[in-house]
Amino acid sequence: MLNFDITLWLTIVEALIFTFIFNAILIRPVMQTLEERRRRFEGLRQETESLFSRAEEALKRYEAELAEARSRAAAEREALKHQAREEEKKILETAMAEAEAYKNKVLTELRSQVEAVRKTLEAQVEVFSRAVAEKILGRAL
Repeated sequence: MLNFDITLWLTIVEALIFTFIFNAILIRPVMQTLEERRRRFEGLRQETESLFSRAEEALKRYEAELAEARSRAAAEREALKHQAREEEKKILETAMAEAEAYKNKVLTELRSQVEAVRKTLEAQVEVFSRAVAEKILGRAL
């Protein structure tokens, strides 16, 4: 059977004293260190989340600015294409007008030369016809 003498009470008191001593020397500092570590990691986690959210916002701004720049570039490219087409049209119209004027000038000169040759030949038709007839007949007319 169990004896409840003084040693039991001394053991209980001893256990309580050691509990308070271990609590003060070992358990409380370890718990404080763990709590401090948890707070530090929580602070780092919040800072990391903040950095990620700022990075995402910066990326969204960059993508929006990039899309806007692409849009402006496309509009400017289209404007330049339109301007180039208009310039090409003006140049082609000028070239066509110059070509038409040159063609008309050449045709006029050619007609005048043909007319001059025709008049010359008409003046010499009788001489040529007499020479041909003399050759065919073999005698002078």
